[in-house]
Amino acid sequence: MIGKQVIAAYAKLNLALRVHGRRPDRFHEIVSLVQTIDLADAVTVERIASGVDITNDLGIAPGEDLAARAAHLLLQEKGHREGMRITVKKNIPSGAGLGGGSSDAAVVLLAVDRLTPPTLPPDRLAAIAARLGSDIPLFLTGGLARVAGRGERVTPIHPIREEQFVVLVPPVHCATAAVYDRFDSCRAGSNEGGLCLGENDLERPALALYPALLPYAQVINRLGADYSGMSGSGSAFFAAFTRFDRAAAAQKELTASFPETSVYLCLATAAGSDCSLSVG
Repeated sequence: MIGKQVIAAYAKLNLALRVHGRRPDRFHEIVSLVQTIDLADAVTVERIASGVDITNDLGIAPGEDLAARAAHLLLQEKGHREGMRITVKKNIPSGAGLGGGSSDAAVVLLAVDRLTPPTLPPDRLAAIAARLGSDIPLFLTGGLARVAGRGERVTPIHPIREEQFVVLVPPVHCATAAVYDRFDSCRAGSNEGGLCLGENDLERPALALYPALLPYAQVINRLGADYSGMSGSGSAFFAAFTRFDRAAAAQKELTASFPETSVYLCLATAAGSDCSLSVG
């Protein structure tokens, strides 16, 4: 029986995002075109005798860590008394709209499920993921997907995007709830338009709430990309290029212009995670 798994937990980009207002359950109704990318955290999950032991480099209390909550919930759901040791090496910036915490939780669900056979049907695992958080079901499948509802309705789209993505992460952490609250306070009418690459209904409220983001948004829009925009509730911006040389030049330009930021050159992935190692 497999006793340990090491998994790459991929980030995501909201290539387009529409927000249709707040639902009775206090979540927002969204429609988004989402693509997972090869910027990844490294998550190790290992069976232990009991309990859930988690180590990460974020300083988050275990009770507040989504990955730890995912392990607790799935072990309870399956009725297993053994425990899990989880180690998360963060590479995906936090508070950037790239889904790192949700991706970590999703791969923990997948790993714990594999380590405690029999595995659950995909629809049951997706339901557990939705109970944990709105973005988590996406990462169970990953790739290119249309996401709707509060994020729990995931429809895969094939093939994945072929562009190279230059991702710029400013030294600004955006609070998702605050950005949505700002959207509620400043929206005029219902956003009923279709999904257009690079358009994000949360960009304007994020810029209003965090004006320090404005110079980065302006530069991203001037790169001459095929399309560009902000991911999720921010603070990350992306620019998509069909030609690698133009993407590499953009990454070099942004790195030189904004040494305080993190700039990544990423490719689309066909899955939300990659199990790179399993040992007995």
